[in-house]
Amino acid sequence: MSSDYRYEIKFVLDNARLSDAMQWLYSNTTANKTYYNRKVNSIYFDDVDFSSVRDNLTGISQRKKLRLRWYGHQKNCLPFFEVKTKNGRLGCKTSYPIKSIESNLLELNIDEITSKCIKDLAGHNVIFGQHLVPTLQVNYEREYYETHDGIRITIDQDIQFSDTQLHARLDENNSFTYPFKVMEIKFEPNMKEVVSKLIKPLHIAPKRHSKYLIGIAILGYAVYI
Repeated sequence: MSSDYRYEIKFVLDNARLSDAMQWLYSNTTANKTYYNRKVNSIYFDDVDFSSVRDNLTGISQRKKLRLRWYGHQKNCLPFFEVKTKNGRLGCKTSYPIKSIESNLLELNIDEITSKCIKDLAGHNVIFGQHLVPTLQVNYEREYYETHDGIRITIDQDIQFSDTQLHARLDENNSFTYPFKVMEIKFEPNMKEVVSKLIKPLHIAPKRHSKYLIGIAILGYAVYI
C-alpha cells in the first residue's frame, strides 16, 4: 500500500523544549490525541556500501530508505517492510506485509528475519538489486495527534539505537539511548502555508533529522551532525 507524497518537518527537543512544544500543541492548534501511545520498532536495511546513508549525507534529492516496522511488545504482530522514498523535500511510503514472521518475529535471529523479508517481498514483486544488510535497530515510544484539518503531529520519546550487525537476535542488542525527543509534523503539500503559519508561535526551528543517520552515527559508522 502506497501513501501520497507529503511533507514532514521535524523538531529536536530537550525536556525544556518538549514542555514548550506541548504548550504550543494544546494552546495554538486544534490537535487531539488520535491513538494510544505505541512502542515503535524498526530494523533498518542498507547495502554493503551503506548507499542509503551516503545518499542522505550527500544530499541526493531522490533516495530511498528501507526498514521493517512493527508495533508493541507482543510476539504475535504483523510486521511491514516499508520503502520510504524522498523526492526533494516531499516523501512517501510504500508498505508490504511480511506474513511469514507474523507469529514468531521475536523468536528469529536477524539473518532469518532478513531472509524471510526478501522472500516475502519477492512475492510482492519487490526485488532489490543489492544484497540487503540489516544495519540498525530503533525502538521508541510514540504519541499521536491530529488537527481538525488533517495535520498529523507525532512525538517520539525514549529513543533507543542498537547495532544489528553485532548481535544475532533482537533481544540481545545493547542499546544506546538518544537524549532528545523528536516531534514530527506531517501534512499534504496543499497545507504548506497553513502549517507555516501554525508553527510560528512555536519559536523552535525545525531541523533536518533522520533517526537512521543519528543511530548509524552513534554506532560509529558515519559522521552526522
